[in-house]
Order: sequence, then structure tokens, then C-alpha cells
Amino acid sequence: MRYKDLKDKIVFITGGTQGIGEAMAVKFAREKARVIINGRKNNEKVQGVAERTGAKTAMGDLQEIKTAEEVTKQAQQYYGKLDVLVCNAAGMSMSPFLESEEDTWWRQIKINLTGHMACIRSAIPDMKRNGGGTIILISSFFGSIGWTNATGYGASKSGILTMGQYLARTYAEDNIRVCTIIPGVIDTPQLNVDANDLGISLDEVREMYAKDIAMERIARPSEIAAMAAFLATETGSRAFSGRHVIVSGGEYRSTPYYL
Repeated sequence: MRYKDLKDKIVFITGGTQGIGEAMAVKFAREKARVIINGRKNNEKVQGVAERTGAKTAMGDLQEIKTAEEVTKQAQQYYGKLDVLVCNAAGMSMSPFLESEEDTWWRQIKINLTGHMACIRSAIPDMKRNGGGTIILISSFFGSIGWTNATGYGASKSGILTMGQYLARTYAEDNIRVCTIIPGVIDTPQLNVDANDLGISLDEVREMYAKDIAMERIARPSEIAAMAAFLATETGSRAFSGRHVIVSGGEYRSTPYYL
């Protein structure tokens, strides 16, 4: 589906260099939006995505609040404003709760939650001055049901859900809409973390997860990108501001079956 009202919209995507973020950069570029992508380091992969999509880059590790604020300001400076901020960057580690290291816990909280708080805090004043905007948060079903050996990741993604509801209510009068996507299992490089934790191959992880999905397959990054594009439209953002949209292909589980 194509969305004419995304043409020339200024879209900043954190974690826009691979997986879901890369798919979103491609989708928004096809809709003729002006895209800026963020990643931790500038490398050939980043340049490849930028060349394919025509995206500008605002590089920096979102673990540091100052860096997160600075890359958002840099993104704003390219075109003088931001219409859409997509908070997608994420880090994930898996280990039994009692064996989890404190540094690993905080790294996930900083990237997935605190870093995006800083990006949003930097973007909102600009959006208010320009008459509004849309913020799209990428959570995870790990954050809504919990997941074995993913306590830090799940906690950070759960925080994203609550933050989205608060922001939508607080800034509605400024015409700022905040929508949250809850992806199910998505075929991205992050699945390697699951495979390593379970001690099985990537293909075995895909097959195992697919058994509990109505569509009998895990989702593609392009399907999350399609939902993000819809939520960035006037219709989508107004209809779903303050709401959580689950994109999972029909997950049967409410908790991990291998507990």
C-alpha cells in the first residue's frame, strides 16, 4: 500500500541500519519521505543503506544520553525539522536472571529505553514549534508477556509501552501522536541471540517459533515497516495514538512454552 501523505515528510529512524530499521528506511524512502538513519558506527553497511534509500545519517550510540540528544538534533538540522521519529534501536542479551551481569542489564535499559527517552525529549520541542508530529515506538512481545532469560530486554521493552501511553496523553494538545508497535518474532539478526541462548541453529529457532504462529512462519521486517508507514500517516497516527499495535502473525503463546 502506498501513502501519498508521507511524501517529503522528515523521518528519523534510530537503529536504521539493519533488520527492522533498515526495512523501515527502505519503506519510507519508497513513499518519498526524507529519511535520516541512526546507527552506532559509520561503516560499509550503513553507507549501503544510505545509498539505497537516499538517507542522511546521524551516527552515535544511544547508550549515552548526551549522544542520543545530539544525534536527534543533528537529524533535525538536515531539513530544519522532524515530522516522524521512529524509536527502533535495540540491544539484547540473554542469560538466566541470577546469572545476569549488572552491566548487561543497564546496557539494555540504556539503549532500549533511556536512549529513546533522550531522543524524544530532544525532538518534542521542535515538533511543538512546527505544529505537531508523530513518534513511533518499537517495543516487543518480550515486553508484554516476559520471556525466558530475557529479563533486561523484556523490562526495557515493557517500559517503552508505558512511556508511549504517557507521551500520547501528555502531548495530544500539541498535535503530537505517539504509537507503539509490538512485533512478534521477526526474522532479523537478533534471532541469533535466541539461537545461542537455546544452543540450536538459526534455522531451528525459526522452525520452533513458527509452530506457535497462526501464519506458520515468523514475520518479515518489511511487515513491521509497513505498519510503521501506516502509523506515520495522518489517519494511522490519529487512530492509534496511545495504543499498542501487535504485529505477530497470530502468536498462540502468552508465555514461553519451553519454561
